[in-house]
Amino acid sequence: MKFTFPKSERLTQKKIIDSLFQKDSQIVSQRFFYPFRVLYRCSDLKSESPQILISVPKRKFKKAVDRNLIKRRTREAYRLTKPEFQGLAYNKLPDIMGFIYIGTDIESFELIQKKMHQIFTAFTKNENLKNEV
Repeated sequence: MKFTFPKSERLTQKKIIDSLFQKDSQIVSQRFFYPFRVLYRCSDLKSESPQILISVPKRKFKKAVDRNLIKRRTREAYRLTKPEFQGLAYNKLPDIMGFIYIGTDIESFELIQKKMHQIFTAFTKNENLKNEV
């Protein structure tokens, strides 16, 4: 079991990031798991692991220290939760996922990790993710 988060799993391509946030995009869906809004895109070409983006709005958290703390906690929760779902269920995850923090307070690491587990469970149980909006 590897608890890693390599660069290949980070979403860095500006074109793909922009396509996630387009308002009228038909290929991007979203789900809410407070304190996260999860944007995702499924395609027929399955990669070995999804690429993820973590975003914390500057409007809600003015201090960079607070934004970085939330991003660190989210990355750590993702890194620790990911190995539980590798294998057969891992192929059911979307190719691209964006975690946007919509909470108004800085949540504890335990809550973030619990929500990350719920997100992974919901995605692996749902077969028809492409039809959701």
